[in-house]
Amino acid sequence: MNERLCSKTTCHDEAVATLTYVYADSMVVVGPLSADVEPHGYDLCARHASGLSVPQGWEVLRHVALGNEH
Repeated sequence: MNERLCSKTTCHDEAVATLTYVYADSMVVVGPLSADVEPHGYDLCARHASGLSVPQGWEVLRHVALGNEH
């Protein structure tokens, strides 16, 4: 099995995004699935990537891959 699964416990959906934390800036970055597994990143399915919540005072930065608007 080559597909990467969502990092959320009990979720078995295919990952489509990678989440990373930038603690120094109180920021969560969500972007397209990284090419390689990142040691400090979390792979998320579409449901968890779109419905995430962050601590109060934190910002969410979402990167979108251009050319994939379909």
